[in-house]
Amino acid sequence: MIDSLNLYRKADRLACRFGTSDPEAIAKSLGIALFDNLNTNLLLGMYLYKWRNRMIFLNKDLEDHVRKCVIAHELGHDQLHRGDAKDRAMQEYYSLFKMTSRMEYEANAFASHLILDTRETIDDIHQGATVDEIAQKAGVDINLVLIKATELNKLGYDLRTPLEADGSFMKNLTPDYGKSGLLR
Repeated sequence: MIDSLNLYRKADRLACRFGTSDPEAIAKSLGIALFDNLNTNLLLGMYLYKWRNRMIFLNKDLEDHVRKCVIAHELGHDQLHRGDAKDRAMQEYYSLFKMTSRMEYEANAFASHLILDTRETIDDIHQGATVDEIAQKAGVDINLVLIKATELNKLGYDLRTPLEADGSFMKNLTPDYGKSGLLR
């Protein structure tokens, strides 16, 4: 069973500890090495924990907003699943980045809590902002906003959103996703 409160607290603690919700700044502050050297059309990124070294490998062609989401997702694996990643890479393929596993959902939920400010998201929803508007404002896919709203509902908030998250939203991402300005 997913521990929504723990996911929220872990992301919130990191943001408070480092005074930022920027996944790249947090990763660097934690001593996680970032490598922008994956040269493939299939892989967004991957997390590896080997010989007490924590590493995130990123597709070299990622747009900034996609890169931010991938780093936040991989930070989720670092904070939540480091033992599972020991000596084997946790790879995020375009077609395999689905929330069919508990670990992938948790990493996405962690990323949503890290990137999307809770108070701001709640206020935006209560003021009638659409999921699309919130996603555009934050520079993320709408599914990350929907995951955030779902997780906040689990924490006792009453946020009515008109859509449900597409569990396989990352499969449609490419390194240049959203280049045209539409993050949908």
